[in-house]
Amino acid sequence: MPEQQYLELTKQLSVVKYERLSREGGKLYDGVEAVLEKLAQKYNLYIVSNCQEGYIESFYAYHKLDKYFLDFENPGRTGLFKGENIKLIMERNQLEDAVYVGDTAGDQQAAGVAGIPFVYAAYGFGDVDGFDYSIRRFEELLELFG
Repeated sequence: MPEQQYLELTKQLSVVKYERLSREGGKLYDGVEAVLEKLAQKYNLYIVSNCQEGYIESFYAYHKLDKYFLDFENPGRTGLFKGENIKLIMERNQLEDAVYVGDTAGDQQAAGVAGIPFVYAAYGFGDVDGFDYSIRRFEELLELFG
């Protein structure tokens, strides 16, 4: 398939995917909203993901969790890698202290690029050799930061 045709098809499929995600959502880990609510009372929360533009907005639309987050970023909007997007969020929101919670070696590397500690979500999808903190359940964030 020619590249331009591929890019157009990908764009069309993304629209369908995000419409469906907005309607049907996805399965969250147990206790996500309760943990976010408690953390948001004490900390400013942000999302930096490696997703395409529209994914976070669709997540917000279905799960209604945007009330806990002050800002978000992704390469679909900026064209930047995750570490650079973390730095962008930090600059845009005048953050001096931050941590990044993730579950892959790429997340660990991104936190390193941004010069911030990395919390490894060991219940997630990837394996990570080095981290500053590790959690086995989402609720353990409250033990670290609550």
